[in-house]
Amino acid sequence: MTLNSSDELETFKKSISTQGFNFIELVPDTKDPLWFKKACDSGIQCDVLLISGHFGGLFFGEGTSQTIGIAEMEQASCRNTCPGILQNPREVYLMGCNTLATQTKDHRTIDQYLNVLIEDGIPLDFAEQVAASRYTQQGFSLEKRFSAIFNNSKKLYGFSSTGPLGASAAPLLRRYLNDIGSYDSHLKYLSDAPNAALQREFKDTNYRETIPTKALDAGSRQLFCQLRSEDSKTQTQALRTIVSDKKVTGFFDSLASQVSQIKASLTDLLDPSTKNSLSQSLNKIAADNRNLITIQHEVLQVSSSLGLIDNTTKLRRVTQLLDQAYSQDLNYSKISQICGILKQEPDLQNLSLDKITTLSSVSPYFMLTLACYPTLNEDTKSFLFDKIMNPQQPYERTIALQVMKGHWSQQDMGWISGALGTRDQNLRMRLYLSARDLLKPYRASLLAGSNLAACILKSENEGAKELGTNWGCLTENQSDLTVDICDHFANLNDDPENADDMRWYCWSNNKTRLLNQRPECYALASTMGIRGNQMKQVWNCSHR
Repeated sequence: MTLNSSDELETFKKSISTQGFNFIELVPDTKDPLWFKKACDSGIQCDVLLISGHFGGLFFGEGTSQTIGIAEMEQASCRNTCPGILQNPREVYLMGCNTLATQTKDHRTIDQYLNVLIEDGIPLDFAEQVAASRYTQQGFSLEKRFSAIFNNSKKLYGFSSTGPLGASAAPLLRRYLNDIGSYDSHLKYLSDAPNAALQREFKDTNYRETIPTKALDAGSRQLFCQLRSEDSKTQTQALRTIVSDKKVTGFFDSLASQVSQIKASLTDLLDPSTKNSLSQSLNKIAADNRNLITIQHEVLQVSSSLGLIDNTTKLRRVTQLLDQAYSQDLNYSKISQICGILKQEPDLQNLSLDKITTLSSVSPYFMLTLACYPTLNEDTKSFLFDKIMNPQQPYERTIALQVMKGHWSQQDMGWISGALGTRDQNLRMRLYLSARDLLKPYRASLLAGSNLAACILKSENEGAKELGTNWGCLTENQSDLTVDICDHFANLNDDPENADDMRWYCWSNNKTRLLNQRPECYALASTMGIRGNQMKQVWNCSHR
C-alpha cells in the first residue's frame, strides 16, 4: 500500500524481484474511496505487506488522496472481511511515524504531537483520539491496535516515534535485504527472535519490532473484536466482561468508538459498588485528559451508555464542555471539533440568538458550527436569514445558504417570498439552490437572467446523464463559482472521485477569493466526499 513514498517498494523490487516474488500495488492510481474494500474482495493473498505513508491514526500521503484508517483495518480484521491482506502476511512493514508506539513518552509533548497532526489537515477530534492512543494511559496503544489487526503475523516492523522518510529508509532496507540473501528462506524460518539484521540497519532511528501475540494476548483481542461485532448480543457480552473484570480503562477507546452501537444499558445489572468503581475510572480518565475536549466527551458518552448518568445530566455536562471549547481559541480546528460533538448530540438545543451573535463576532469560522445541528430553531434561522440578505462579508451569505440547506420549511415561505423580491438575480438563483424542495415550482422564473442560472436549469433537467453539461457550466462561469454553486454540480455526479474533481476545479480557479474569504475555503473542504481530499483542502485553507 503506497500512500506516500514509493522508495521502500522500489527497494524491495530491485532487491528480491529475481527471487520469484510478485509485487502487487493495492492502492490504485485513481482516487477511488472504495479501494481498500475492493483490494480485500479481490482474493489477493499477501506473504508480506508493506504500507508506506505518513501516519496519524490513518496512513496518507502528500500527493495522493487515498487514505487507510486504522479503525477501518480494525473492523475488517475483526470481521474477517480482508483475510488475504490482514491475516495472511507473515511480516508487515508499517513505514510511518508512531506505528508501533507504546504509550511511553518520547521527545514530544501531547500538545506538540496534536499540532503535528493538525498541521497535516487531520481534524482535531480525530487527532485527540490518536494522541490519546499515543500518550495517555487508557485504551490500547498503537502497537496493540496494529497487533490486533495483524494478529496472525509473525512480525510487525515500524517505529516507536518519528520515523525516517522513504528516501532515507530505502538505503537501509537495501543493505538489509542484501545481508539476508534469500528472502524466501528468511520468511520460511522466521522466528520469535529479534530481527538483528533489520535492527542493525535502523539503529539510528526509532525502529521497533513487535510479535503481535506477545504484544496483545488472545483474550484481549477477542474482547476487542467482540465490541466491533455486528451482533448486539456479542457486543453486550463483551461489555459485561469488560465491566465485571474492571477493564474499562484498558478498553476505553474501544468502548468510545463503539458506543453508538451498544444498545443495551447495564444499569439493571450493575450493583452500587461496581457503578461507583466505573464512575471513578471514567472520572479519572476525564481528569487526566482535561485539555482534550473530545476525550472528555467520550467519557460522557460511555458513562451514559453504561447507565451511570441520565440523559439530562449528560446534556448539561456536554453543554458545559462546549462552553469550555467556545472559551478557547476558535480557530477552524476547534470549530471542527465542536462540530464533531454537535453531530453526536441530536438532543442538544441550539444556542440563543445573543450567544450566536457574540460568537460570530469572535470567530469568522463560528457560523460553520450551525451546520452541525440536526435542527435549527427560529433564533438560528433569524440569524442566518440576516446573513443571507445583509452579509458583512461575502462568505457569510455563502455559509448561511449552505447551513440552511435541508432546513427550509413551509413556515419559511413568508421570509423567502420577501427575499425573492430582490432584483439580485444571483441571490435569487442561490436561494433556489439552497431551498430547492420548496422552490421547485418556481425554478423556471428563478433560474433566468444569467448564463449560469440557465446552465443550472439545464443541468437539473439532465441530471447526472450529461456530465459534460455540468462540467461546461463550471468552465464557462469560473468567476461566479461559490461553494454552494460548486456543490450543486458536484452533487449531480454519482462518481465521488469525479465529484471531488469538480470541487478541486472550483478551488483552482478561485484560490485568491477563497483565501481572502477563508471561512468559505473551509466550507469547500467540508463538501469534499473523499477523506484525503478533505485533509488536503483543509491544509490549503490553513497554509496557503
